[in-house]
This record gives sequence, C-alpha cells and structure tokens, in this order.
Amino acid sequence: MPDDSPIGRAPVQRPPHGRAKVGRAVGKARLPAEDVTSLIRAESPEPPPVFVDPSGARRRRLRWATYAAGLLPVLVLAAVWVSQLTGPAAPPARPSCSAGACTR
Repeated sequence: MPDDSPIGRAPVQRPPHGRAKVGRAVGKARLPAEDVTSLIRAESPEPPPVFVDPSGARRRRLRWATYAAGLLPVLVLAAVWVSQLTGPAAPPARPSCSAGACTR
C-alpha cells in the first residue's frame, strides 16, 4: 500500500470559512459614520445644498473664465517663442563724436 502523505512538508490547516462567533458579540459592528453621537443626531434632516444652479449658467461662466485664464499663458509663451525665432536684439548704434560734432 503506497503512502499518500507528502514527504518533507508539514500539513497546512486552512482558516475556517464563514462568520466568526465569539461569545455574545455576534455579527457586524455599526460603522462609526452611522453611529449617533451627542453632537450629530442621525434623525435630523440634512439642509438643502447651498450652490444649486439648475440652469447651468454658473458652470458655463466658470468654464469660459478657465479658458481665458488658460489662453493667457499660451499667448505669453507664443510671444516668447516668436521673439526667440526672430534672432537676438541688436544693440543701438553708438554715436561717434569727432571734433565736437556727434552724429549717428
């Protein structure tokens, strides 16, 4: 009769499946967010939201303001790029003064 036990390995016990039952505390605990405290009562209704804009005008204005604020840095960067492509700035010509008469 062959021996079916693995050689060189210890038997591994798997953890039990299901819910643990320990004493009288059986089941799931309430979440702290759902718990009633002395400062916040769970049965009080929540106030209505402050910023309600069913027409969507506020969102459209904010979107266009964001576009304008984003366009400004793009224009500044384009101006810097164009100024770099045009070449270095030439210094102004120095006036030549000879015998008291200065000309350019």
